[in-house]
Amino acid sequence: MKLSKKFWIVACLVYFLIILSIMLVADMGLLVNFSLAHPPYDKVGHFILYGIASFLCHRATGKKMMSLFGYPIPFGPALFTIFTAGEETLQAILPNRTASIEDFLASFAGIIVFYGIGEVWDRKTGK
Repeated sequence: MKLSKKFWIVACLVYFLIILSIMLVADMGLLVNFSLAHPPYDKVGHFILYGIASFLCHRATGKKMMSLFGYPIPFGPALFTIFTAGEETLQAILPNRTASIEDFLASFAGIIVFYGIGEVWDRKTGK
């Protein structure tokens, strides 16, 4: 069954609201007692949460590609990578958060891996 582009857009927006909600709760310092929000477990969270976002964003943008220095780059995952960099930068300013290159790299790895999973899935299902 082929899912419509509208489905992917709605799924992406709902998931984006979930991500924003998690960020807001963390920014307010309300996750201090949540053990999975602290190293090293937070890296797994970054990898999975941002990976799923990449997967959804790629489909919501119709799997559009853009060119960067002559290389094809998927637009949705690239857009979410920029969002991720901005979010990590914001953490450097907020008193209840700490910016971390390791968190960014875990997020970026999730974005790449889940994009790849989506591409393999598409080939296997013939989409």
